[in-house]
Amino acid sequence: MIKIETERLIIREYKESDWEFVHLYGQQGDILIYEVWGPNTEEQTKAFIEKSINERKENPRREFELCVTLKSSLKLIGGCGFRIKKENNKRGDFGFIINPDYWNKGYATEASKGLLDFMIENHGITEIEATCDVFNLASKRVLEKCGLIKIKKIKNDKEIKGRIRDTYHFERTITTLNGLFQN
Repeated sequence: MIKIETERLIIREYKESDWEFVHLYGQQGDILIYEVWGPNTEEQTKAFIEKSINERKENPRREFELCVTLKSSLKLIGGCGFRIKKENNKRGDFGFIINPDYWNKGYATEASKGLLDFMIENHGITEIEATCDVFNLASKRVLEKCGLIKIKKIKNDKEIKGRIRDTYHFERTITTLNGLFQN
């Protein structure tokens, strides 16, 4: 079982009872304007939790969907995930989502850094990528704070909720020096 502790957060595996908290923030319009999914039905949210739990059984494990909780109260406030590429075990992409009630407190950056450090240290990840909607300035800042660099802008990348979105593509390469990771 994965448990990542940061200064204010615990990032852990989902459990079945988490679905209600995930469903609660997954219904908020502020959070969904940049997402392909949502608002989800209860069945869809439960299926996501079940899939996240079943990912633990995969060998090798390539998908890590984890929940973000406050260390002080253990309240679930969001999620983050990392997916290792099939064609390159050292490369993967990640994403995050935080309940809007907890925005502007640095939780997305703290959770993302914790997850990335875990993947680098425990799974040998050396290449990281992420994307965000060009209008999602908060996510863009989080990616930059995590050391990712904007590589390109993809025009007319995908349709999300009736709008054709442009996407920023970010990357980060981790190098090693004498066996130690250099960020």
